[in-house]
Amino acid sequence: MKVAAVKREKSEAQLLDHATGNLLRAVKRKMLKKQGRVDYGKLRKDGYSERFLVKLEEA
Repeated sequence: MKVAAVKREKSEAQLLDHATGNLLRAVKRKMLKKQGRVDYGKLRKDGYSERFLVKLEEA
């Protein structure tokens, strides 16, 4: 007899981190597809924060 694995519930912070990571990867993928590279200088000029840019690099 098999026993189903118990699912752990994720906290709200974990869900937000996961969703943010997914969005950043999607943004980066779209930029790479459209422009062939991520232009961090243009993003800085457009007003994106350094924190956002660091997370985008990590994605």
